[in-house]
Amino acid sequence: MESYIPITFLNDFSFCPRSIYFHNIYQENYNENTVHKTWQKEGQAAHKSIDEQSYTSRKDVLQGLSVYSVQYGLMGKIDLFDQRSGVLTERKNSVTAVYPGFRYQIYAQYYSLCEMGYKPRVLRLHSKKSNQAYPISIPSEVERAEFEQVIQELRDFSLEDPFSQNIAKCRNCIYNPLCDYYKEVDL
Repeated sequence: MESYIPITFLNDFSFCPRSIYFHNIYQENYNENTVHKTWQKEGQAAHKSIDEQSYTSRKDVLQGLSVYSVQYGLMGKIDLFDQRSGVLTERKNSVTAVYPGFRYQIYAQYYSLCEMGYKPRVLRLHSKKSNQAYPISIPSEVERAEFEQVIQELRDFSLEDPFSQNIAKCRNCIYNPLCDYYKEVDL
């Protein structure tokens, strides 16, 4: 059986497929202080209360729960799931747009929770910086097929695959010092 894909990889892969390679290669010798940029450190700080399960004392709100999907071969953690209201919330430090990777990440959490017997009815992103919620629709069949395609692309990815560079993304990538594509352009 194939190994489980971390749910966060769906967002990372959507940002840049090559980042998954660098993440895995340098994981053992990874030093956050030298690799993480300010915005990533702020994102980690935004998740601190979730990771410590101190965001709320309500027992019906699951915080930082480990989830998995056998169907999709995914595993990870959710931020918040209010069992009473059925609201699944993925917290981000700052949301300026609802990127596809954000949607795939919360879809993975949604499908995992459903498989585990929970009943999410509302999906949303929450921007800590603006204190604004961004609703995400429960995935339609078309969105589910797109989600499944991304998972398959992630599983099949090779560094030898054709690659279309996005210079704006390269500038913000924590792995740009390691990437041969970044070095080849005048940024």
